[in-house]
Amino acid sequence: MTDEQPTTAADVSPERGFFDDFSDRASTVAAKPWFFLGIVVSALAWLALGPLTGFSHGWVDALQVVAAMVTLLLVALLENEQWRNGKATQRKLNMLLEAFAYILERDEAPAEQIRQLQTAVGLEKRESISD
Repeated sequence: MTDEQPTTAADVSPERGFFDDFSDRASTVAAKPWFFLGIVVSALAWLALGPLTGFSHGWVDALQVVAAMVTLLLVALLENEQWRNGKATQRKLNMLLEAFAYILERDEAPAEQIRQLQTAVGLEKRESISD
């Protein structure tokens, strides 16, 4: 893969990395009802073990560590998928704008409308929150 970032849908490589595939599978699993049910069952099992351990610090710490690790991993995986989806959506919108501008040019639409459409292509790269 080159150092240049793809700007159109045709420029995007069909090759995907391990992390992309893994995050897709993980987010699919996390979206299933049985995943939620598994977490509820795990929490109930943890609560049931409380009286057996005398509600020790180790018992509380175990939940905190496991919950923090699972949360961090899921957030990282879901953010990866959301980021890739956002980029793909933006590329699709850019292609639609370019196609629409081309159609307007052929129909001899006002130059200002065409200029505004062409300016909107890639706007996400030029937009800043500090404006």
